[in-house]
Amino acid sequence: MYTVLRIRKLINHMKRSYAVEVGKSDDGTVHVHEFDANLEQKFYLADYPQAIDAVYFNGASREGEAIICGLARRPKNIVDSFLYVKVKDQELLLSPNLPDTWQQQSLTEEGEYKIKGLEIVNFIPMRTWKLMYKGDMKPRNNLQKVVKVEMDLTWSANFAPFNYDTQMSPKSMASDMAREKWTKGYFKLLKKAHQTHYEQMGYIKGTVTIDGKDTTVNMPCVRDHSFGKFRNWRTFHRYVYHFIFLENGDSMAIGTICQPSILSHLTIGYLCRQSDQAVLPVQTCDFLMYQHGENQILPKDYGFVFEAGNKSYAVRILVNDEETFYIGKTREAKFYERWCTVEVNNVKGWACVEWQYNNVQRDKRSF
Repeated sequence: MYTVLRIRKLINHMKRSYAVEVGKSDDGTVHVHEFDANLEQKFYLADYPQAIDAVYFNGASREGEAIICGLARRPKNIVDSFLYVKVKDQELLLSPNLPDTWQQQSLTEEGEYKIKGLEIVNFIPMRTWKLMYKGDMKPRNNLQKVVKVEMDLTWSANFAPFNYDTQMSPKSMASDMAREKWTKGYFKLLKKAHQTHYEQMGYIKGTVTIDGKDTTVNMPCVRDHSFGKFRNWRTFHRYVYHFIFLENGDSMAIGTICQPSILSHLTIGYLCRQSDQAVLPVQTCDFLMYQHGENQILPKDYGFVFEAGNKSYAVRILVNDEETFYIGKTREAKFYERWCTVEVNNVKGWACVEWQYNNVQRDKRSF
């Protein structure tokens, strides 16, 4: 399996290089070409009942500011959407529906990344996105209070994208697949559950206006795009995903997924190295799911070691704050967003860590 995955990765690299060489690149460089531009298009949900087309932004600053925004388009004009905003000297603000995210689009919103004052627009493929909001939000410390918020933010790329279809470490992927029992049915299920998912590190800048008072924000931010014919949150047992930003300019994403029907343990992630602009897949990681929060008793001080670019990185996490929300009409999945102080090989930084659980103990109330 390692050899197959290694050859596949080499073929994809050669195809990408060839597209640039023969002029099929949009701008003659490896950064943006036709394949990448097509990835940024909205996914046609068609008649697939479990189809998804989702965009996500997660930014954080050293000073504790934060922007987290997600919008997942589902069939029949349903979206799961949420927005968290934290600016200097202000309480964390939540979009009105939180902790729930399930919403119905209006006729003017359908087909777009748009819902109730929130709009997300791709401006230049793999380079720039716009994130805008105009509407009510509620402070976490007083959920009955309503504040008026206007937000006009621009996300700009700082590194090349990382595509999980083509750039994962063959060594890591082969090791994780070797844990499973291989059958014809297993590989059919792998194909059915496949989604395209890619991420990109950058910065988000702009103005947030709260009750008429303007605040300028400027912070490192990861964004992603996921799409495919099938996503059912009930098939996920849980995952943990760390978005880390360091003082030396490096950024990284490291995590583990448990989706028992296809992969009981999947190591994911990449390192963005500021010194040479390299984007390197995580090769190994000793973060084991059963050792961390299996019963939703989440650790507040923990660590792990991962390898990327044939170099080891020791990570220490100290949790400072957290907030929870649910995805799905019946709250199928529960999420914790946890803001943290970090240290990686003695370099200080900060992070937002997302913990997802299959919400088997969800409310019995009628949704």
